Amino acid sequence: PSFASEPAEVTVKNAWVKLAPPGTKVNAAYMQLYNHSSMDKAVVKVSADCCREVMVHQSRRVGDRIFMDHIDSLEVPARSELRLAPGGLHLMLIGAQTPVDVNDEVKITLIFSDEKTSVIAAPVIDNINE
Repeated sequence: PSFASEPAEVTVKNAWVKLAPPGTKVNAAYMQLYNHSSMDKAVVKVSADCCREVMVHQSRRVGDRIFMDHIDSLEVPARSELRLAPGGLHLMLIGAQTPVDVNDEVKITLIFSDEKTSVIAAPVIDNINE
């Protein structure tokens, strides 16, 4: 039997965590998810090694105010890309257990509806243009 691993159905690129102001207990993470398969995929749970909880949020602007709506899962359509970026979909890293600093890496675990997992290392970056 062949033990060669199959290419990942969903790959993650350009993952990063925004450096939060000192004393803040939340950070935000961003990335691009590419679904190479012919079936839709869904991320149903996310965790990170730096914090107590991770939630998926969608930012929206109403007039001069910005709201964040909680999203239960990240739907990645078949043969498509889902972009998590400032001002839109993002991961909120809540309840920081230890502060993260520039050049640290946050280990983020994505769990899909088919129970497959993907672990990514996201560098902490300061001063990304939004």
